[in-house]
Amino acid sequence: MEEQIKQIIDWAKKQPVEGCITGSCLLGYFEGQDVDVFAYTEKAFAALIYAMIYDDKFTIQDSLEEWKLNKFLTKDKDGLGKIGILTIKFLYNAAVPVNIVYKRNCTNLFSVISSFDMDIIAKGYDIKTGKSLDLSENLPDKQVTWNKWNTAYYSEEIWEISRLLRQVVRCVKYHRRGFNTDLVVEKYISKLGDLMNFENLFSSAEFDAKLKVTKENAKIVKDIFEVWLQTHEITDEELDLINVKIKEM
Repeated sequence: MEEQIKQIIDWAKKQPVEGCITGSCLLGYFEGQDVDVFAYTEKAFAALIYAMIYDDKFTIQDSLEEWKLNKFLTKDKDGLGKIGILTIKFLYNAAVPVNIVYKRNCTNLFSVISSFDMDIIAKGYDIKTGKSLDLSENLPDKQVTWNKWNTAYYSEEIWEISRLLRQVVRCVKYHRRGFNTDLVVEKYISKLGDLMNFENLFSSAEFDAKLKVTKENAKIVKDIFEVWLQTHEITDEELDLINVKIKEM
């Protein structure tokens, strides 16, 4: 598998597009690794997609990914319009996941990796220039911290905090890969506290109802991760619950 990861990275570096290679594939090999390629423009995204469609080594074997691909190819971009990001996952040699990503407003390498939650993955290779950029703090002993370049961590806006929290379960995933993600979890717990203490300044019954759900869900997620910090153990059911509660926020 390690050799196949290298082959994918080499393939991506040869594509004549404006984009970058980022994520866990730049951390050294580990089991279950994938490759993330970000496009800076819709044109670049389309070029990568078509290059993979016409390359026999890349296939799609998931019905949801097929659906997303068809929506994009038929110019139905509702998904991107709502959440501002579109990801289509291919498989290389039916084995290694390759994620092609187009994220609105991420038009260069810095804007892509500065939007990541953890510092260790805030590094990338720009395809067009051949230059690399590393925003990680390079802490010893596989210690991970929150990405200080991600402006969402400094926001007091309830919706931006809620969007940031959608990445929180990755802390568990990277801990299972041998990284110490405690500092990131502590920061997430702090942001969950911000949500719980948020005061509504608007007179809106609809917003009040939504805020009530957000605060209740924030407490549930916060309680689970406070226990996780002590034990570093979590069940699949708890992870599913976290995902559900965050989606409801």
